[in-house]
Amino acid sequence: MKNPNYNVTKEQHLKELKTRIPPILNVDIIIRKGELLLIARHKDSLTNPKEPKWMFPGSRMHWDETPQETALRVLANEVPGVTASLKKLVSVVSDKGWDNRANGICIYYVFDYISGEPKANVQMIDFKWVTHQEFTSADDIYSIDQNLAKELDVAIRGINISEDEVLTEVNKDDEEIGKIIKKEAHSSNKRFHRAAHLMIFTSKGEVILQQRSWNKMSGPGKWDMPGGHQVLGQTIEQCAASELAEEMGISIDLTFVRKGLYQDTNQSEYYYLYAGISDGPYGFDKNEVEQIKVFDCKKLLLKEYEEAPQVLDHVFGYIKELRPFWEPLTKSVAINS
Repeated sequence: MKNPNYNVTKEQHLKELKTRIPPILNVDIIIRKGELLLIARHKDSLTNPKEPKWMFPGSRMHWDETPQETALRVLANEVPGVTASLKKLVSVVSDKGWDNRANGICIYYVFDYISGEPKANVQMIDFKWVTHQEFTSADDIYSIDQNLAKELDVAIRGINISEDEVLTEVNKDDEEIGKIIKKEAHSSNKRFHRAAHLMIFTSKGEVILQQRSWNKMSGPGKWDMPGGHQVLGQTIEQCAASELAEEMGISIDLTFVRKGLYQDTNQSEYYYLYAGISDGPYGFDKNEVEQIKVFDCKKLLLKEYEEAPQVLDHVFGYIKELRPFWEPLTKSVAINS
């Protein structure tokens, strides 16, 4: 995630601080699994012994870190034992009047919980999971955190529409080399990342597509396949499985088809194409997808639908390419009928 042009030394940074005294930057993380994770700190680590017991994990931002890097450090150091995926910026607020050490700015990120439970450490002595109602009504939670309730609701409703995620960065040979923020991955074709593309068919050989939300910046209202980027800490296989669960609410065996490289002026993406079979039922995120629909592959290819659905070009190409996968299914149905 480091900008290759960044070469500021610690001495230069300190010189700038002496000239202009900025607020202190803090990064707090909100881990959610339906409920929210709160921690209780050791008394000697509290800035005010009278402050409420429960709060979100957080830390000062180091001078050479990005906010996302601080968030990942907080996850590793303050709640060891928990695996979670950084999803989205929630809010940026001033903690002036709450922290008696300095005037600070708090940056909040929401994480999706994956597994594990926090382990006691030098900072934290206890933890608990709370419901939304408990979070907003309790009187022993840090009030600056409680004030985020509405903004957190908004962030969670659009949690899968974000450029804040931390992705796995790869080199031109598709070898993992580190991490990259999603917005950076979509701003330069000199740096590479990965994604999983998932083509799902019914047992009758029909293709299952999603209509993209009309709120999408790219391809609003068009028909697309499930898929997503490989985030830091995942394998590409785990990425494929988690995207299928998130976007369609299903868990099935997937067949790896091939790998390819997509490049344009803004990005370089190695995509891994998978195919699978499912007859549902299907679920979807209504903030990201308008609807899910089953289409007859041959009718799509021959443009025989009365109102031709606007299918994204690469998805249309995958339907053609995967004919050997879905066509035998249609023939099997014909034989059995």
